[in-house]
Amino acid sequence: MWSAECEMRSKSPSLLFFNSAPRTPCSAFSPTPLLILALIGLLFALSGCQGENKTSPPRLPAGVTNLSKTAALSIAPDIAASGSGIYVVWQEHVDGQNMDVFLSRSGDGGATFDAPINISESSIFSGNPKIAVSGNFVYIVWEESASTDTAENNDFDIFYRRGQDENGTFTWYPPLNEPGLRLSDPNPNCRNNSDPSGGAPCPSQTPAVVASGSNVFIAWSESTIYQFRVNNTISPPAKEFQFINSEILMVRSTDGGVVFDPTPLILSGPKDESTPSPSLNPALAAAAGRVYIAWEDIPLPQPLPHQSKILFRKLVDPLNLTVSPPLSVQAAVLSGLIKQSSRPSLAAEGSRVYLAWEGALPEGGCPAVEGNTPLTTHEILLIQSEDEGAQFSDPNDCAESNLSATDGNSNSARIAVSEPTVYLSWMDNTPGLAGILFRKSEDSGGTFSAPSKIVEEEGSTANPSTAAVNGILFAAWEDATLGNLEIVFSQR
Repeated sequence: MWSAECEMRSKSPSLLFFNSAPRTPCSAFSPTPLLILALIGLLFALSGCQGENKTSPPRLPAGVTNLSKTAALSIAPDIAASGSGIYVVWQEHVDGQNMDVFLSRSGDGGATFDAPINISESSIFSGNPKIAVSGNFVYIVWEESASTDTAENNDFDIFYRRGQDENGTFTWYPPLNEPGLRLSDPNPNCRNNSDPSGGAPCPSQTPAVVASGSNVFIAWSESTIYQFRVNNTISPPAKEFQFINSEILMVRSTDGGVVFDPTPLILSGPKDESTPSPSLNPALAAAAGRVYIAWEDIPLPQPLPHQSKILFRKLVDPLNLTVSPPLSVQAAVLSGLIKQSSRPSLAAEGSRVYLAWEGALPEGGCPAVEGNTPLTTHEILLIQSEDEGAQFSDPNDCAESNLSATDGNSNSARIAVSEPTVYLSWMDNTPGLAGILFRKSEDSGGTFSAPSKIVEEEGSTANPSTAAVNGILFAAWEDATLGNLEIVFSQR
């Protein structure tokens, strides 16, 4: 027994204390029975041989790659793919509480990834990055604070950088040793209702980017009227920023992302002082010479907290900025009567356009109806157009448009298309299914598979971003499995 125990311990990878010194053969030692028992107890205590109760170090599931690989906080991933090139961006803590934007690239379809590159290289906050790819060019856009006191001033601007990828070696415009290209106006005409004296900054946030050939389109939300208010419900009281009105702005480049329009196009209007509404979270897609944009709009005044809706326009002639519906009229409402509609995701290929978002369905089932009916949990809705966004399927027929249909809350919809394959993914908290779920269609959205989990772990995944190439789903997300939030990658 003693020899067997000694042999077992000599091979145990956990016995680093004993393996660090020369070992004597067990047969060279002849202890008494009581001493044997005492030594066995001591060995068990020192080696952790209480056995199965010792916790193994956490590890990621098979097929999941850690991209950030840092003890710092890493969040807000976005992914783009073209051929065998896969690009993931995220924001990460550096130098204490400051955050920068990082990029990691795979040139072999996700088998391996290069070390992360700091894209923003800013001494103050940079975050919420988005990425698009066209050929061997990547286009990255992000929010960046204009001052060190972001919480006090809420003075974000939109910055941009383009990378030309030559087998993993990038040429950057602007170069990495220079600031990113500022796309939003650092001195816009904005009104702070809390400070009638004027001189208030206009925060520009929630950027989106899409590229098609040498054409690059970047959109964001920019506040025009806002106020600060003190929240006395928390201790200590805190000053909070509140949108009164914001617009969706877009700029375009026709030379591969070097020169952009000097004046942004305002896509969310027309609005006036009597019809303020925060317009937020734009989403972009491009296909077959068309550019599509959807965003969340919250009409004010808002007596009930469920009036937000999803609005939509398309550029039928992007080079001449011909917009439908025309900018002189209201944008099309695509969310129908679905309440609390927010955070759209767009994808397009050929003549097909797909829109996914999160919304609350009426208690008692479908269809969605007018009025203040009680609402159930949030679900993921999906509608599609087969004629370049002229007509979409009916969102109010939520027996068809509700693609999550789980017992829990569903949010953070993401749509990825590689015709005829369509992937819809989202976050869900349904017991037994909690985590990132996805459904797959192999007939251009006609039918979908049952919901499946991207990884089996429950409660460690959040905030997915997806892309699809040649029918393969590529996904990046925040993952807490290793004890801190990392950015990870997998494919299905």
